[in-house]
Amino acid sequence: MQGFSIIIPTLNRTKYLLNTLKDLVVQDYKDEFEIIIVDQSKQKDEEVIDFSIKHESVKYHFVQHFKGLPEARNYGAKLANYEYLLFLDDDISCGKNLLSEHLESFINNNVGIGAGGITEKNKQNINCKIGNFSFVTATPTRGFHSKNSKEVFHAGGGNFSVKKSIYFEVGGIDEQLTKGAALYEETDFCLRVRKAGYKIWFNYDAHVFHLAAKTGGCRVPEIDKYIFSLSRNRSLIIKRHLPWYNQMTAKLFLLKLVLAYIKAYKSKSIWQSYLSGKKEGQKLNPKDIKNEQFA
Repeated sequence: MQGFSIIIPTLNRTKYLLNTLKDLVVQDYKDEFEIIIVDQSKQKDEEVIDFSIKHESVKYHFVQHFKGLPEARNYGAKLANYEYLLFLDDDISCGKNLLSEHLESFINNNVGIGAGGITEKNKQNINCKIGNFSFVTATPTRGFHSKNSKEVFHAGGGNFSVKKSIYFEVGGIDEQLTKGAALYEETDFCLRVRKAGYKIWFNYDAHVFHLAAKTGGCRVPEIDKYIFSLSRNRSLIIKRHLPWYNQMTAKLFLLKLVLAYIKAYKSKSIWQSYLSGKKEGQKLNPKDIKNEQFA
């Protein structure tokens, strides 16, 4: 069915989520759309429920049988009624043209994924190659704040759209990338979509401001857990997407990155987290895409 299903995973961010929803329910968009909220908080959010009662397009889902950003995205995709899926963070603001600009990417460029513009409101927006992925170091770059329109390798997780048929074709977001912190899950998804033969188009005008809420969400504040997830997930990305002759270079770059963290934090425990994460990541089968929500 023609239209957009907007999927927003959320965790303990009532104030930010409500402001996000207020921007979305007034979209200047010609077709139908729905907003699917997947709330993994400890308790139901009564304020958001009240908002959903007043706005028919907002559909609130409180889930406790899983935890994780990839799982929430896959769960929302399974519930979606419309042709296009739009994944957003729960702490963004946007203009009334967000949906129409995402649609423009699909109509004019024959693409599988629409990468939207993202300006980090409270962080540095570093200039770099927009949505690039180095197959030598397994390093994705962002640059989604840049005013441009072009084909890219990947999209930012907080603002990207995809044809629902393609999302299911490639198996959705890999839930193996949940453990610890969900890192590289959208990059991995985009690279799999490219392998399937579809383009990814960046359109700055499909733009959001990411407010980077300091509380809630799926961040991992403990550096040891972050390094474990970084090493684990990046090791899987290296095995899955890099040719054999680039894998050693990428592994050395990961080691260099971890050594920089050890120097910055002056913590020897980071080394053990790196070793544990790398070992577990290397054991994962790169051909397997875990998606229990589609079952």
